Amino acid sequence: MSIKAKKRLVIALSIILVLIIGVFAGINLYADSLLNRMGRTDSFNKDEVYSYESNRNVDNIALLGIDADEGSGARTDVMKIISLDFDNDVIKISSLQRDNIVYQPLMDRYEKLNHAYWRSGVQGTLSAINYNFDLDVTQYVLFNFDSVEEIVDILGGVDIQLTAAEAGYLGLGGAGTYHLNGSQTLNYSRIRSVDSDYERMSRQNNVIDALISSLKNQSLFDLLNIVDDVLPYIETNLSNGAIKNYVTQLLGFDLSHIEQYQFPKDGYASQLTSLTLYGYSPQYVLKDFSGEVESLHHFIYGEESDYTASERVLKVEKDILALAGY
Repeated sequence: MSIKAKKRLVIALSIILVLIIGVFAGINLYADSLLNRMGRTDSFNKDEVYSYESNRNVDNIALLGIDADEGSGARTDVMKIISLDFDNDVIKISSLQRDNIVYQPLMDRYEKLNHAYWRSGVQGTLSAINYNFDLDVTQYVLFNFDSVEEIVDILGGVDIQLTAAEAGYLGLGGAGTYHLNGSQTLNYSRIRSVDSDYERMSRQNNVIDALISSLKNQSLFDLLNIVDDVLPYIETNLSNGAIKNYVTQLLGFDLSHIEQYQFPKDGYASQLTSLTLYGYSPQYVLKDFSGEVESLHHFIYGEESDYTASERVLKVEKDILALAGY
């Protein structure tokens, strides 16, 4: 190859390299401009929450949904742990029942779990979750319940299978699959009167599944527009870099199969009794709090996990039973 040919090759390769770098830089800047539309907070200090150390390659992120209708007294009616299991390339979602009595470290007293946000915000919520369940959650995504309506409408609605009782509650026909708009989906996720609060947790999971299914059918261009519209309704302490890193890693996950779990695992059958504390009821006492925590760990970290309830968890269980007179 002549010297001139070599020079042309070097110039051509340099131009291609510059173009590639420019494209990736442009994509990165665009991604940052989108992610910067989310609410960010510096009021949460992850160094001030108890953190259980696991040797498994699992990242836990709290998904918190607050009910804006309660104004300054907003509570977390949705509390889920999104577990990214990088050992098995699977996403797991654990739903925490809001009315379980737990110890509130920032208040130094026992009270229902969803009061932690009302009393102490995200800091109190993650502190309570980690302290009582021996978890390591320091990352969170917070959304307002009202945003579910906006997000679903942005997606053009979602398909959800309804029971006859659910359809009747929403003023629709009999049992079947319906294409729900934002208002209907929000009302569906809040249904309690036709069955129980545990079934409501299942409905919330159904909404998450429906949202994911709807997103799968969108083109890249439409997805970018949807993300641009949705992000202002979300608050998180995840950095842009962390989010982009998770997105890249999740490309290898099976998003059609998301494992789900509820705490406690058997719903009302897991309860021993309920109490009224500080004028609020029901506040549920579990038959086997430490056993439920162990089961939660086995779900998140795998059945081969050798976790057993810590002295802290056993004390929480003992104190709760004492409150109930046992």
